[in-house]
Amino acid sequence: MDASAGVHRACGCCSRLPSPLSPLPMTQVNHGLFSLVRTCFGHQMHTKILFSRKNSFIVKMDTFFDFEFTQEQLHVIDSLERSHSRIDHVISEGDEVINIPRTRKRRVILSDSEEDDRDLSPALSGHTPECEWYQPRGKQPRLIPFTEIPGLKPYSLRNQLSNATPVDFYSLLVTDQLFENIAHQTNIFAQQSIDKGGIKDKSRLRLWTPTDKEEMKRFLGVIIWMGIVKLPKIVDYWSNDEMLGQSFAKKTMSRNRFEVLLRMLHFSNNEEVPKNDRLGKIRRLVEILNQTFSIHYTPDECLCVDESMIPFRGRIIFRQYNKSKRHKYGIKLFKLCTTPGYTTKVEVYGGKTLDSQDNTPTNVVLNLARNYFGKGHTMFVDNWYTSLDLAEKLVQHDTHLVGTLRKNRKNLPKDVMTGNLKPGEFMAKENKNGVTVMKWKDKRDVCLLSTKHSIGFTKKKNKRGVETIKPKIVIDYNKAKAAVDLSDQMSAYSSPLRKTLKWYKKLGIELLLNTAVVNARVLYESTTKKKISVVDFRRLLAKQLIEGSQENTGLTTPRPRRQKHELKKKEGAAVSTRKFCRDCYKSNVELHGRNVAKNKTKKVSWFCTICPGNPHLCRQCFDKCH
Repeated sequence: MDASAGVHRACGCCSRLPSPLSPLPMTQVNHGLFSLVRTCFGHQMHTKILFSRKNSFIVKMDTFFDFEFTQEQLHVIDSLERSHSRIDHVISEGDEVINIPRTRKRRVILSDSEEDDRDLSPALSGHTPECEWYQPRGKQPRLIPFTEIPGLKPYSLRNQLSNATPVDFYSLLVTDQLFENIAHQTNIFAQQSIDKGGIKDKSRLRLWTPTDKEEMKRFLGVIIWMGIVKLPKIVDYWSNDEMLGQSFAKKTMSRNRFEVLLRMLHFSNNEEVPKNDRLGKIRRLVEILNQTFSIHYTPDECLCVDESMIPFRGRIIFRQYNKSKRHKYGIKLFKLCTTPGYTTKVEVYGGKTLDSQDNTPTNVVLNLARNYFGKGHTMFVDNWYTSLDLAEKLVQHDTHLVGTLRKNRKNLPKDVMTGNLKPGEFMAKENKNGVTVMKWKDKRDVCLLSTKHSIGFTKKKNKRGVETIKPKIVIDYNKAKAAVDLSDQMSAYSSPLRKTLKWYKKLGIELLLNTAVVNARVLYESTTKKKISVVDFRRLLAKQLIEGSQENTGLTTPRPRRQKHELKKKEGAAVSTRKFCRDCYKSNVELHGRNVAKNKTKKVSWFCTICPGNPHLCRQCFDKCH
């Protein structure tokens, strides 16, 4: 190209051009260059225009023919340069590249005087049937600021429990009243099972005695300990095998009592549960725990909504399948979490019901966050929940929304959703309410929606220590979404969950011994300022639950070993030591009378050393009794 003459190379599709004026002088382009992609006179052109500080330029394209620039065209290019310089783009050390998406729509390049009226220009708005989109202006909705202090509440407890133990924080969430309720419902279910009949003669349930809250604490303490000390079967914890046997369980509770408590464990009265309520067996427990979770903790500004899966392969109508989860089959929970992994509310997904509106993504978020409206919180959600409808409803409650976005959502800017980008490039639009929709190309396209952010970028180092540039939306989203992941990760360490046929038992143990334990650990660390691992926290909690219940019931000494009944021969002459078998004599008296029974009943020299009175028994009667 001759640098002494003004040259314009345009695309081959441009057959009609403005009449050229006199050519402008060109100078050598040797410094201060940057590139800009723009549209040429109503037709799609991806043109790289190189500007210099001396207002010289060179236009490069794939298909060319030459013509001269006019003064009017230069004015348009200068206006375009000034309008794009106001946008907050990432500036590298060398050239700056601003990429505008490929589109066939006609674009209007505004001058400085026209920029104030661009809100009224339908050509610039990216118009859709129900929403108009504009270039990002940074006019996000102004909501009330978040002013609360995260941590334990009421605030007076922070000083009182500064030196407290793990069981003290756990008791705030799982109260004595809740333990009493679980014991009461367990007793009711046990009595209902006995009254129903069909129990075998040697069933342990025939020897059932009512439980109480102290025994229930010991029972749950043993289950927590079983999550730390893993053995293949429950009976192995009471085994006499020197490789498997554990003394801790034997001193706390007998195997028969533990197994019958595990069998009868219940959280609601079956006779009072509505037949059309799928979650009736667990609903009351979930409501009580949600209440204590929210009462005793003030969450951070950032709240996160996501789902967790409790593994379960039994036959229930609301069992879910999620191929992206580690446990693909199970019961789905919707959780509202905050950093550092505290769960403030849990909802169990009961499947599609007649009132399907309650299960929509928007309603799920609104129901979980209802108690935190009007406080300046920011909700972070994934692409299953994010929509313009949810964003507008949350803004009405002074709550921001940030989340990833699906391309098929309604009323989104089509040019942003369908545009093609190269790695590092982005496209963004903003509507009149300040909602920003951005697509950023990393390894793949990432679509985002935010009512809090515009298009700012931030430098951040990756795992390899290499400094990269990412949108501020992405950085804040990744940081907040870690709350649910951290909660699930902490729950998975030394989890006491085992296979069971009863879904409500597994769900109840998950909430009582995983979710509540993780929350209690968060309260412990934030209040006492002491770091403790999840396993150590579980170990101390199990020990304190068992020891505390033994002190309250007077069981300060280890439980005595069960004595074994055995027959022993009485020493001495047979004439003086032989006596009637007690049980044989009683049965003969009932059949034949006292006088005949003396002649029909045999005499033995063997007696039981454990039974009261040391009765003489024959071998058949001894085996029958014991």
